[in-house]
Amino acid sequence: MKYVVWLWHNAKGVRWNTLLRVAVGIAQVILGLLMVWLSKQFIDVTIHTGSDADIWMMVAILVAVVVGGVVLRQYYYYLTIVANTRQTNSIRLRIFSRLFHRQLYTEQQLHSGDVVSRLEKDIDAVGEATTTLFPQLLVTTCQLLGAFLLMRSMDARLAWILVLMTPLVIIFGKLLARKLRNMTHDIRQQESRIQMQMQEGIEHNEVLRSLESSDWLAGRLDTMQQGLKTKVMRRTRFTVITRVLLATTFGLGYLLAFIWGGLQLRHGAITFGVMTSFLQLVSQIQHPILQILNMLPQFIHTTASIDRLNELEEMPTELTRGDRGMQLQKAGLRMDDVCFRYATGDRQILNHFSHDFRPGSKTAILGQTGIGKTTLFRLMLALARPDSGRLILYTDGSEQVVDASTRNNFVFVPQGNSLMSGSIRYNLQLARPEATDEELRHALHTATADFVDDLPEGIDTQLGERGTGLSEGQAQRIAIARGLLRPGCILLLDEISSALDADTERHLFERLLNDSPEKTIIFITHREHIATMCDDVLTMGESLESES
Repeated sequence: MKYVVWLWHNAKGVRWNTLLRVAVGIAQVILGLLMVWLSKQFIDVTIHTGSDADIWMMVAILVAVVVGGVVLRQYYYYLTIVANTRQTNSIRLRIFSRLFHRQLYTEQQLHSGDVVSRLEKDIDAVGEATTTLFPQLLVTTCQLLGAFLLMRSMDARLAWILVLMTPLVIIFGKLLARKLRNMTHDIRQQESRIQMQMQEGIEHNEVLRSLESSDWLAGRLDTMQQGLKTKVMRRTRFTVITRVLLATTFGLGYLLAFIWGGLQLRHGAITFGVMTSFLQLVSQIQHPILQILNMLPQFIHTTASIDRLNELEEMPTELTRGDRGMQLQKAGLRMDDVCFRYATGDRQILNHFSHDFRPGSKTAILGQTGIGKTTLFRLMLALARPDSGRLILYTDGSEQVVDASTRNNFVFVPQGNSLMSGSIRYNLQLARPEATDEELRHALHTATADFVDDLPEGIDTQLGERGTGLSEGQAQRIAIARGLLRPGCILLLDEISSALDADTERHLFERLLNDSPEKTIIFITHREHIATMCDDVLTMGESLESES
């Protein structure tokens, strides 16, 4: 029942479409049953007693019914495509957006390849169930009921014999459901693992080539794919065997109707028209039952997909006071007795750590790799939450605890190449979509990225994945310019000059300091000479204590 509720809740944008398709489907059913009745009338009445004009009139009516059925079928198909596209887009957008509000660095972390697999295959499966299976189930049920009632009016005994198998089918279906669901869940998990392997292989192609491990990795992928094939074939064999058994049962049912009708016809109990109707109605009774049975595995596959999507939606979200915090012009940041360790880590990163980053100060953070410097930034940005202690954003007249709503007061430039595929303009607009060309060029100049003007298409130059087409130093400077477009008053700069030569680095820091005299700037660096440009130095040692 919970799966039906989930699907209904996620069908908000396509409910009217669904009702219209059900109506169109029922109209198709009516035309189909009308065709059966008209066929009987044509054979038993029109041909024997009607005039030529009556015959041609009946032929015209039969043609109109057939054409009407074709038109309705195509209209139903059109509505289904519209609903499916709208539904999958809606669910994918909602879950994709929600991913940006989940709490990071918890025990419940998913691989990006697994997440992509869920956003593609699982959402497609859910969209198919919502927009196709449920309307089809209602229409098929109406078809089954209508065909049964029409046959019952001709021969009640045969009608009841043909539908007696339905309770048995329902019981049998319940026995299959759990087994099929478990098989499908295993297949989805294996598909996600393969997605992870391929994504990481493509992303780290250069490294893997240098290690000469591509053949070994391809062999590993082949083993994983063979495992997936085994699981898929196991489920397929199980499904085929059950379908063979059910199809055989229905085939015998059709044969029963044929023999029954033949015997009734021999004894004069029915007419040729009724015999024709029998054979058509048997198909209209059996076909819906078979359709319902074929829908069962699809519904079960869908429940597994819903469970996997629910895992994404139920992941813990960031703590926030609600609305976006006030945009401050000048602020400091105080860390009071902060303790932190990663949920999946094996050591304490920060232990009763305290420090005051005063408003307008320029601070260099030094220390060994892995000592917790980048963790400080994650805590300041509320991407991670301290186990104890507090981070306070303050001005002369007020203070507030740091959380997701205060993130708009920070400018963060991460270490390394963090560009995305698309134009340079697009990468810059990620920080401020409404920025003018003048603001974009000012940020590029401050980041010593004036080289952009010399590119063939300037700021509209297209970049490949992770900024392919630029050197590491060029990509790093564009990433700095992107960060500077943010209006925050506290700049968090993580090893931003690691790929720059000494002269470019000197110009970069001179411009940063001159362009932001009122802003609080915090540098993570391994270069001692940068510390000499700052008015405060924080050295993080093995004891996790700070020294100013």
